[in-house]
Amino acid sequence: MRDSSSSDLALSRCLLLVVGAVLLGALWAYTGWSIFEARERAKEAVRHDAANLLEISGQALARDFEIYDSSLRTVADRLNKPVLEETDPELRHLALFDRISQAKGYGSIFVLNDRGQAYLDSRFIVPRRLDGSDRLYFTTHRDDPHAGLFVGRPWTTRISGLTMIPLSRRLAYADGAFAGVIVGAIELDYFRRMFDRLRGNTRLTIGLEFIDGNVIVSNADLAPDLMMSLEPEVSGFRASTQVGDLPLRIVVSVPAETIRAAWLPRILPSLSIAFGLTLAILAVLFVLKEELTRRVMAEERAVAAQAESERLAATDALTGLWNRRRFESALELWVKPGERQGWALLLLDADCFKGYNDVYGHSAGDIVLQRIAGVLMDRAASHGGSAYRIGGEEFAVLVPCTDAEALVFAENLRAAVADLAMPHAQHPKGILTVSGGLAHGSHMPNVPSRAWFNAADEALYAAKRQGRDRICLAAANHAKEAGWAPLSLRAASA
Repeated sequence: MRDSSSSDLALSRCLLLVVGAVLLGALWAYTGWSIFEARERAKEAVRHDAANLLEISGQALARDFEIYDSSLRTVADRLNKPVLEETDPELRHLALFDRISQAKGYGSIFVLNDRGQAYLDSRFIVPRRLDGSDRLYFTTHRDDPHAGLFVGRPWTTRISGLTMIPLSRRLAYADGAFAGVIVGAIELDYFRRMFDRLRGNTRLTIGLEFIDGNVIVSNADLAPDLMMSLEPEVSGFRASTQVGDLPLRIVVSVPAETIRAAWLPRILPSLSIAFGLTLAILAVLFVLKEELTRRVMAEERAVAAQAESERLAATDALTGLWNRRRFESALELWVKPGERQGWALLLLDADCFKGYNDVYGHSAGDIVLQRIAGVLMDRAASHGGSAYRIGGEEFAVLVPCTDAEALVFAENLRAAVADLAMPHAQHPKGILTVSGGLAHGSHMPNVPSRAWFNAADEALYAAKRQGRDRICLAAANHAKEAGWAPLSLRAASA
């Protein structure tokens, strides 16, 4: 019964574990799905904002370069007008240069001859001294007549000391020979201010870079000459678009932390609820487990108490052997006629026990019975059997064995009692002995249990008649003679 209760407890705990795992799994699966959805929505929102910003900034930047290039083209076209050659220098200056070169963020436009020396300046009628013969914006056009609009790397100008991006176009004589360049510039700070204005309060990074990936400027705090990549973390986002036909592109970069900042605060309440529910589920499961354990233990105690009560009801209080009720149950339920061929029934009676009580007293007689019971219990248990006290000084033993083994067992048991050498003044041998009747089931397999018992009882009575301290074996005819007599001992001679 205890094993069954332990098994039920283990099964119930497994069920609780499964239920708890299913509940927690479902809870965290839903929470994980919610987190994934929030993150994907944040990513999609960031991609949408980045795409819009990329389109707007690309259009604005392309327009700025186009306007500035238009000014360069205007100067190149008007330089070839003969009418301007004889015009007053101030009027010629006004005709050549429009107001674009005067705008904030735009640099001066210079016209350089074929040696790289400036001879026209958009800011001054008398040009400032400028030698650009060693600059790429000059050498590129000198060496390549098809360079078109040249956009150079940022450099610090010798005139203003500002970091700018040069833009230049080639000048040619009528025969196509190199005549010099027209060069202007746009300040890097102009692009930075533009990017800051376009991105607003978003945490996006806008950068302008050459097609080869070298950054020119971004709205991040970069040194003007620092060439670094705007590539974000793997989990971030990056998009770019080319500025018209120029070797430039605008890059919008969104770092991973920016995306996390967009979705992480939204899922914190969900995580808090999930953690709270997890703790609540674990607490409920713990309480249920403890209650289940308490109930199972209470049931085990109740079963143990009932078993102990049943044991006491079936146990002889004096000797600790099973009592007469348990013996009768054993004959009827345990050793059925179909199984009786492998069992032996031995009935024992203490010889001259009445005289022992008369001489030594009932207390001494009780001690004798306890010592006999100890021998019977040990011998029966060692052979897989059971011993019973079925009357005052009467005992019974049921042992699984063959008929040959039964007789040896019975004789050894009788001798063991005699070896106790308990003094008995009223016994012819001077010590207390037992007599026994042995009935093996193989000799009477089909008779009722009461007949089997009465056959052993008849053999015990024969042992008494033959002088006591001996074992008599019941034959098959003993069972026939015993017939259907009541299941009780005959009055054996003391």
